[in-house]
Formats: sequence, structure tokens, C-alpha cells
Amino acid sequence: NDLAVVSFLMHHSNCLLYHTGGRVLRDNQSCIGDSTTQFLRNLNLDISFLSASSWNTRWISTPSEGKVAVKEAALAAAAKRVLICDSSKYGKVGIFNAVPLESLDLVITDDRLPDSARQAVSKSGVRLVIASAHGAVAVAPENTVENLA
Repeated sequence: NDLAVVSFLMHHSNCLLYHTGGRVLRDNQSCIGDSTTQFLRNLNLDISFLSASSWNTRWISTPSEGKVAVKEAALAAAAKRVLICDSSKYGKVGIFNAVPLESLDLVITDDRLPDSARQAVSKSGVRLVIASAHGAVAVAPENTVENLA
């Protein structure tokens, strides 16, 4: 749904590429609305990658009501559900709760995520991957660490 990602893939891959369409939000280069949601509902996705402007150990939230249905539809269409979000957005709260964190399979974030948040995400049963310049480490729900580099 992200126009910047579509642009990158258009220029750097040979994959079969579809875009969701719908009303364009210029400020974050994505689409919302019934057209976008309906398009997503008609797909069978292997993996859905979500971004967020705010998240915590309970919810991915958003300041835009129109993004809620899009995020819900993207998750419903996918076999695996992944949040990719930097730690600066952790602890921020948007006015609309979009999807519960526990509906995700995996969260990928950077190494600035506080230890208390790492533990809370792991306790929720969602797999956590901490990415850094030195590689990535997965923190399993059981609080064990596995090197992914």
C-alpha cells in the first residue's frame, strides 16, 4: 500500500507488482478508503508488512481513522503478519486503535527499544526481532535470544 515501496520495487525488482489503489494520502504516500480495503480483501497474501506511526504492547494505533480498515484488511488477507516499526514510535498513541499487537506474528524494530518493552512484547507471544547495524537478534516469546545474522 506504500507508494515509496512500490516505486522502489518498480525500479529494483522484476516481481509481479500490484498496488492497492484508493484515496492517496500525500503526507505518508499510502492509500486508504473502501477501494483500498476491498482490494486487500480479495487477496491471499503470504506476508503482510505493516508500518505504524504509534504502537505499544497492546495496540498498533493511528491518527487516521481511514487507516484502521486498511490495516485490518491487510492482516486478514495474510498468512503471516509483521510490524516493521522503529523504536521512536513505541509508546506513542494514536487516537484510533487499529489492530491488537497480539494479532501479529512478528515485530521488527531497532535496538533502541527499551528492555521493558522487549520483555512485554515477548510475553505477549509475539516474536520480536531487534535489528541493528551489527545484525539482527530474535527475542523469542520465552525470552531466549537467537542470533539471526
